[in-house]
Amino acid sequence: MIIEYTYRFRIYPNKEQEDFLNIQFGHCRFVYNYFLTLSKKEYEEQGIKWKYSRYQSMLPALKKEYQFLKQANSQSLQVALQNLDTAYKNFFKREAGFPKFKKKKSKQTVHIPQHFSIERKSRKRGLLKIPKLKTPIKIKIHRNIEGQIRSISITKAPDGRYYLNVLTKKEIRSLKETGETAGIDVGIKEFAIIYDGENTHHIENPKYLQKSERRLIKLQRQLSRKQKGSKNWEKARQKVAKQHQKIVNQRKDFLHKVSTAITKQYDCFVVESLNIKGMIRNEKLSKQIADVSWYEFMRMLEYKAKWYGRKIIKADRFYASSKTCNVCGYKNNQLTLSVRKWKCPICKTTHDRDENASKNLYKIGLTHLTNLRFEHAERHSTGGRVGTTRAEACGAGTVGGMFSNGQTTRHPAVKQETS
Repeated sequence: MIIEYTYRFRIYPNKEQEDFLNIQFGHCRFVYNYFLTLSKKEYEEQGIKWKYSRYQSMLPALKKEYQFLKQANSQSLQVALQNLDTAYKNFFKREAGFPKFKKKKSKQTVHIPQHFSIERKSRKRGLLKIPKLKTPIKIKIHRNIEGQIRSISITKAPDGRYYLNVLTKKEIRSLKETGETAGIDVGIKEFAIIYDGENTHHIENPKYLQKSERRLIKLQRQLSRKQKGSKNWEKARQKVAKQHQKIVNQRKDFLHKVSTAITKQYDCFVVESLNIKGMIRNEKLSKQIADVSWYEFMRMLEYKAKWYGRKIIKADRFYASSKTCNVCGYKNNQLTLSVRKWKCPICKTTHDRDENASKNLYKIGLTHLTNLRFEHAERHSTGGRVGTTRAEACGAGTVGGMFSNGQTTRHPAVKQETS
């Protein structure tokens, strides 16, 4: 499978190179904010809607009006306008909010589509050459770049560090089948509980934000005492930004390791379809939910399943996986969030809330794979013509249809009768 993959490396510009990059960031930020302001004004006053080709034709005239824009790479300015076009498209699709103005103190990025080169000088050191900069920038290359390099971008994080992002196109091969299925229940007390038919695996929640909270409070207090805009204030702000960046890096590292391990170990895994936007509105749990990063974890599982030929199933949002007994199917509607263990009144089985949920999700995975195999066997026997599938005959439907090659599907709640 051919995918787009981005490699990220730390770069170490000197003072002269930092000044040059900051100018490039400022030019791209100026173009982005200028056309955002213009498009808002034209829509409010004249009713003219956003159209990328129209504003792109204004870019040469803008460079003549503002002579300092000639110092920038012309292709970088075009990409800045393309990024604004993408932001508007996401807004019109209701996938994101209205485009916001870019700020000097937040993350800065300049894209360079062409006329760059990366030279490797030793095992971990290299040099980056970019347009309009005479001297090359030092890079720390900690791994090999595989695939065809398409473009690069340079990013300045809020903590003042610089990074090189290399966009490539490379081939990823599907992993060998393991024949194992897993049900994954995520939580706050424990990050995830995984049941694979034989064993239940508990993954501890690292709580990186909670562990760094004292340090953050101390740094924020020091920042508040400084005069805003002074050199001491800037130093204190960078310390706060570095601490936040450390938490982000720790969290991403943990999520990547867990999602990769699950993808390698299981052919099929079932997760819950959570309403995270609604759940994060809970004042008592919002900080913990944000720290545990369920959305990012699910996103990683989805694209890694697609890459490596795995199957991921999303259970219906209203399926009561914690309240349903995995032995007899009894549904305990009186179960509240504070109750961690409960006893089934029908089969007398004592359940751990999260372990019970993972076992119910595992059953959905088994049901799905059985239906998929039955459908495949029937298609093979009828020469590709399939009538009523086993799932339809039993009265079970699917939301979004079946899938293959790791695409996501939403599976309905499995109806079970009480004994």
